[in-house]
Amino acid sequence: MKTMNMIVVVLAMAVVLLHGAEAVLYTVGDDLGWAIPPGGAATYAAWAAEHSFVVNDELEFDFAVGEQDLALVTKDDYDSCNTVDPLLLFQEAVTLQFIASDTFYFTSTLAGHCTKGQKIAIYIGAALPPSPSPTPCPSSSSADDALTVTAKFVSHKIMAKGN
Repeated sequence: MKTMNMIVVVLAMAVVLLHGAEAVLYTVGDDLGWAIPPGGAATYAAWAAEHSFVVNDELEFDFAVGEQDLALVTKDDYDSCNTVDPLLLFQEAVTLQFIASDTFYFTSTLAGHCTKGQKIAIYIGAALPPSPSPTPCPSSSSADDALTVTAKFVSHKIMAKGN
């Protein structure tokens, strides 16, 4: 029994260490992307359960413009598939960075999509403590300046990222 407990502790520590304090980018639904799932709502629930999201992680909702949309909704609206007045609405693919711990509820506002299972609840856990990193070497080039990422705060807890 002690050996089994030790293995569980070691595996848990490995997951924490592998995730580290760096933000991780996830594509919601992996290859399926953001679409009506063939297995209904259980498809996205199972996908979310496979991951441990933390503050600063990024979720990419990948879909074709005009074929899908993405709405952030309340828990009550998520549960009832009420998409009349979403908190936020995205008409094109978006990558969201989560800057606070909470549960976030997403669905599509297109007719019948939510009831067919195109919805997901994402729990974002507290950020892990930063791991020590080496001191960067000074750079004489401004190459880093050329890689500019724009970000737009869409709430106090989520930031939409773009190029």
